[in-house]
Amino acid sequence: MTVGIKDVAQQAGVSVGTVSNVLNQPDRVSAHTRRNVQEVITRLGYVRSEYARQLRAGRSRIISLLVLDMANPFFVDIARGAERAARDAGLGVMVCNSGQSPAEEADYLAHFAEQRVRGALIAPADPSGQTLRNFRRHGIPYVVVDRVTGDEEGCSVAVDDEVGGALALRHLVAQGHRRIAFVSGPPHLRQVQDRRTGALQALSEAGLPFDVLRELPTER
Repeated sequence: MTVGIKDVAQQAGVSVGTVSNVLNQPDRVSAHTRRNVQEVITRLGYVRSEYARQLRAGRSRIISLLVLDMANPFFVDIARGAERAARDAGLGVMVCNSGQSPAEEADYLAHFAEQRVRGALIAPADPSGQTLRNFRRHGIPYVVVDRVTGDEEGCSVAVDDEVGGALALRHLVAQGHRRIAFVSGPPHLRQVQDRRTGALQALSEAGLPFDVLRELPTER
């Protein structure tokens, strides 16, 4: 049998409003009453309905995070950071994995809109940006992760992949290497394109032909 807030109030000998205050505004309730209500909550195993709370408030307490590949340690670190920041704000994080698929990305973004999440962190998989444009119409705040966007596309937080590609290539050239492999990733990803651009710029600066760099694209 599901235990409701009325059951807690009856067992604790208080009003439903008092139980609500214990859960949401504990400073408005005396310490003795708080302890009494909390003991009853523990004994009955009461868990408040987040769905009902969301309906009353008109918004969710969940931040969604959509990444390209949860097997990538880079995105694991992002998820950990997002969870810490969300927890400090009294929010939770729902982590989803698009698998670098624009179709799966579109499905997840539609799901986020249906759930009316508080906000979203999105590492885009769709190179056209159409899924993000569709999502923007719902008015849910979002930040693009690991990709630079224009002002009209919203906020973004990203690594400068061109600089990263150039730094890596310069280091190898400085070590005397003249046959260099570039294990890239899916060529449609902006991050891969930027790293390649940076590497080629570094080759040009060094006066080396582009065929020094052998590209080995991967599906993931």
